[in-house]
Amino acid sequence: MRRVPKWVGLLYVALVGAFVAWYIARGHRVDSLVAVVSAFTGLLALPAAVIAVLRPEKEGPATTRLEDAIDQLAQGVRRQWEAEAQVRRLNDPFPLSVEWGAADADLVESWPHLRELAGSWPGRSPAHSTWAVSPKQLAGKGGEIGQVFERVPTRRLVVLGEPGAGKTVLLIRLLLALLENRSPGGSVPVLFSLAAWDPAREDLYTWMADQLARDHPALRGLATASPPQAGTATQARALLEQRLILPILDGLDELPEAVRAVALHAINQVLPAGQPLVLSSRTAEYRSALTTPAGATVLLNGAAGICLRILDPAKAAAYLERDAAGTGSAARWSRVTASLGTDTPVAQALSTPLGLFLARTIYNPRPDEYLTDLAHPDELLDRARFPTREDVDTHLFAAFIPAAYRPHPHHPIRWTAQQAQRTLTFLARHLQYTFGGTPNLAWWQLPEVLRRRQAIVVGLTVGLVGWLPFGLLISPTLGFAEGISSWLVLGIPWTIAATMLAASTKQRHPSSGIRWSWRGKSWLKRGLALGLICGLFFAAVIGLAYGFLAGFAFGLLGGLRPVHPDIDKAVGPGAVLARDRRTFSVITLAGGLAGGLTGALTEVVEFGFYPPAWLALEFAFGLTAGLPVGLMIGLARSVWMEFLVARIGLAVLRHIPWHFMSFLADAHERRGVLRQVGAVYQFRHIDLQRHLAGPPSLTDWGSHRK
Repeated sequence: MRRVPKWVGLLYVALVGAFVAWYIARGHRVDSLVAVVSAFTGLLALPAAVIAVLRPEKEGPATTRLEDAIDQLAQGVRRQWEAEAQVRRLNDPFPLSVEWGAADADLVESWPHLRELAGSWPGRSPAHSTWAVSPKQLAGKGGEIGQVFERVPTRRLVVLGEPGAGKTVLLIRLLLALLENRSPGGSVPVLFSLAAWDPAREDLYTWMADQLARDHPALRGLATASPPQAGTATQARALLEQRLILPILDGLDELPEAVRAVALHAINQVLPAGQPLVLSSRTAEYRSALTTPAGATVLLNGAAGICLRILDPAKAAAYLERDAAGTGSAARWSRVTASLGTDTPVAQALSTPLGLFLARTIYNPRPDEYLTDLAHPDELLDRARFPTREDVDTHLFAAFIPAAYRPHPHHPIRWTAQQAQRTLTFLARHLQYTFGGTPNLAWWQLPEVLRRRQAIVVGLTVGLVGWLPFGLLISPTLGFAEGISSWLVLGIPWTIAATMLAASTKQRHPSSGIRWSWRGKSWLKRGLALGLICGLFFAAVIGLAYGFLAGFAFGLLGGLRPVHPDIDKAVGPGAVLARDRRTFSVITLAGGLAGGLTGALTEVVEFGFYPPAWLALEFAFGLTAGLPVGLMIGLARSVWMEFLVARIGLAVLRHIPWHFMSFLADAHERRGVLRQVGAVYQFRHIDLQRHLAGPPSLTDWGSHRK
């Protein structure tokens, strides 16, 4: 139990003393003083009551020492990717082992240079026993990727391959292998999707720190230095600067062609040769990125490279037939598997893990499905329909969504294939054209789709709808016309302020929790500002006494500050939404309680004690006046309300389903259409996203990167 500082008690005594003196000076009866002081004490105790409500999450680690943070982060990253590997069915029907060999010599540093470079680093032996003697020893397959990485003297590796060759899956296996062999206090491998980075606008360290904080909110806290140093940084930034994060940068090729060379140069600048890293890319795109506009070749400093090979035809055939789970259904593949290993379009399309995944989803039955209801894989052999590999790929992408959402004979259909196709196409188009091609499907960015229109709706909700109960409540007392006038007088400025806040272009992130605290100076500044604004507002429209007490009560809400879950907790989109929604709810409730207690106490101070029914009515008046304040604070401290308005609006327009988050979770966990990367979803493959997005049209709002 944390001890309360002495100054809190002294402040309480001073406030109660000042209140008693003011109460007697006003000429109120002394015999009711005890009850009045008790009521005032109840208002002072409001923060304690709010704390009990505002503790949905633990405060997080009591320490911010990097030594503790890095080990907790390792546990969180492990849980995240072990769960994702299971959802992706990497071992179903059996692990599909990809093979690789050394990359072309002109794409990487020479091997003697790598050995010389690594041997010259302080603390490194010039002839390390685990180092490979030549690039040929980097060849391997499947689960050997962890061992191969350790054979690279510099521990800097480029993973190359064709589209759908399995680069991302191989990176996940490498990440899990590195975590398995990690020593306490050692660096933690973290996967970053480069398609979400704009190297022309954002520093690599800053971007990676933001990604870390997004997926592990506790890393937003400040790091402590030992011994203390001038200046502080977030834990995410400090972990990067101390080289406790091993960056696994996935998808250089997914960046726009014009910035790939810039990105490679930025990686060389920010991550020096002594910093281990992994970078993946398609081979042709990587080769072009190495050549600057002036014609010079710039390699990734100190990096070796491997290149994924096409799948072994026999393994690909066994994979398709084994997944068919039945002699009759497996026999359907006989003509297709006989063509594997040739130069036919279908053989080329099924030479990658992505092609096999799409084909198995489309043509293999699920349990209790009938073969007669499925298309036959022999259609892939039709050279008239599919004269090239690109035609086969296009067909597989087009048939994938209907196959993933085909009805199951023993399970109810929640979303039809048509609904799923419409929603996923809508999302893909906005990822591609509204958000500049990023793969990250973040639910809190959904309001960006309707930014201008939805800002007005949010403003009306906070202002006019928020103040409507107050106007209706006072109408029986003051008259309907007076009630409407009061509603408009109070609601219009609130609407304008909320609209301006919702229309702000500053990107905000979800809150992961909230609590009340008096520590630090920032809460005092926020409290004074909030108390002054609310006090003056309510003094002008309701009365001086209410304004004074309201200023004090709402000023206490300035002590609300964010908290974050433990670093080792895996974060998913649903959990992030639940925390942010809870933050909004408890802030709104806190505003209502502050207003209600203020209303009841004002009545006692002004007129003495009235019957309980009258005090209850005054509490209701204050409650309806406090809720809009809570709505405004909740709007500023979370993104749930904006998301709710956008979700309802897009559902009304039939762009997305009403149960949007359930749809995304189902697309990830059951359909295999989406993958989860920390707090965001991504399409199973960037090419699937681009296929669904299609070409841009006049209805697209234009590209901007986040």
